[in-house]
Parts: sequence; C-alpha cells; structure tokens
Amino acid sequence: MSYDLNLPTICNHRISRELSYLATDLRSVRVAQPMSNTVSVQVYAADNLVPITAYSIVNDSSSNEVNPPQMVYFKYNWRSPGDTFEVSYNTFAATCPKCGGGGALHDISYSAMGTLSVSRNENLLLQNMEKFVITESASNPFHSYLGTNLVSFLGEKITDIGFIKTKITQEVLGSVDKLKELQEKYLTSGRTMTPGETLETVDSVNVEQDERDPSVLRVSVEATAASGQQLTYIQLLKIA
Repeated sequence: MSYDLNLPTICNHRISRELSYLATDLRSVRVAQPMSNTVSVQVYAADNLVPITAYSIVNDSSSNEVNPPQMVYFKYNWRSPGDTFEVSYNTFAATCPKCGGGGALHDISYSAMGTLSVSRNENLLLQNMEKFVITESASNPFHSYLGTNLVSFLGEKITDIGFIKTKITQEVLGSVDKLKELQEKYLTSGRTMTPGETLETVDSVNVEQDERDPSVLRVSVEATAASGQQLTYIQLLKIA
C-alpha cells in the first residue's frame, strides 16, 4: 500500500509561545492577535510556565477600539523586568497568522501518538491530483513532467472568460491524465497500488466564476477511483 505525508490539516488557530514584552507598568503583557478565549492562555517567563493564579486576562484599557483586545495582566508588579516573555493562546480564524483565515494548513502534522500523519487510498489519490494540478510546470527538476501552467493565469485581466475557462480545463485535464499514465506505468512494472489510490476515470472538469467575486474561478474535477468511489477535487484560482 502506498502512502504520502498528509499535508492538508484543519487549523486549530493556536499561536504557540509568541514572543511578548512586559510593559513599563511591570504588569501588562500584550499579544499580537486577539484572543478567542481565556482558558487557552499560557504565559512563560524566562522559559518557565507562569502559574495561572499569578495573572488575569483583561481588556486592554489603552485601546481605542470598540471591542478592545485582551492582554495578560499580572496581579502584582513583575519582579524581574528583564525576563523574556512568551504567550501561547488561541485566536480567531480571521486573524490566524498560520492559515490566514483559510481554516486549513498545508504542512506536516503529527498524530496524538507522535507519528507522522499520512494519506492513503482515496485521500492519497485526491492529494496526488492536487499535487499534479497546483505545481508549476517544470518547477521540480527531479519530476519535470509534474504540474500545470495555471500560475500564468494569476493576475491576468479577464477579457475573454470563455477562452480562459477552456485553457484552464485543458491544463487540468492534461495534468490529471499524466497522473493516470504514471500510475499505469507503475502497475505495469509489477508494483502494487490499492484500488482507492488508483485513478480510474476523470468524469468532468468544470470551471465557473464565483458568484460573489467574478475574479475568482472555481475549478471542480469529478473523478472515480478504481474502488468505485467518486471523488471531487476543488481548486480556487484568483485571476484578476
């Protein structure tokens, strides 16, 4: 059975040990993003975890915002103002610096047991389809066959939407066909793949303008794995 590292994961909007500074009042520590809750806050001073009984989470009185951000406020003046402070906390999706509001990360992740999270079967097939589509053509010197020229459409003015849709459809179909061809060669060589990770057919490729933002094109690929399971891969492209 083949597998690959599982890259797309749901973002927890957790900011870990953000470098912060003690204010001149020796009691206030501010963070860069708004806190989504108070129970998730952890404060470190000189690399040591500060007991939660030593501080409170309060609204920043110096802020002029209608909904002022929250900050760490020590119950007593901190005795070592030269300490380095770090704060871990949860923020909101819209202000998350990790996912940028997208809600998902494309990075290596680990399970609760500390093992690498991997994709198999249909999830692996979907990830391979994405890999073949979003990689810029010839950008990988070890696998020059991989990718599309979709990046050339980014920032382009939409003067003929029909032409752009046709070109994107051709790029996506050509790339996914390369994936299928590569899998067939792999199987012919005597190596094995599970039915779930094997691409059987590409049923359709549709390119539509987003109703709320016409400069965004939604590419939807319908495919069927050899296991019989139907899959949908969606890619958004910001054109203009």
